[in-house]
Amino acid sequence: MLVSPNNRPLGRAARTFETYGACRDAVLHLRAGFAGVRSTVAAVESNGQWVWRAEVGGTTVGMSSRSYLRARECHYNLERFLEAVPAALVVAGTRSVRGGHRVAFDAAGDLAALPPSPAPWGARPPHADRPRHGERGGWAGAPTR
Repeated sequence: MLVSPNNRPLGRAARTFETYGACRDAVLHLRAGFAGVRSTVAAVESNGQWVWRAEVGGTTVGMSSRSYLRARECHYNLERFLEAVPAALVVAGTRSVRGGHRVAFDAAGDLAALPPSPAPWGARPPHADRPRHGERGGWAGAPTR
């Protein structure tokens, strides 16, 4: 995923990758073949919204990370993506966009074994150990009526 300086998605890969190294190679391939990038903007038949994709040598290497209500919005965002590709920093490692935890990699650039993480915040109801309405009881050591 290519993000802007304010962390808004500009575009994403057209496929998923098994390893970090494979993903990094695809990014470097896009940058190396950037002069030959061809882009397409089209409306999606099912909903009429607009999407774009970028190709190098007939292979889709990037696509919009969302659909747009208007064609001009889609074209504008495609231009932002194309402006950002040559200037983007390709950093070692990644960050998680879902859980906020950093991801560890081994020397080959592949995912290292990580210990299991604790349950995410909000995984259980906020007052699970409090009695429900109409029930008697309370916290340990709390006086009851």
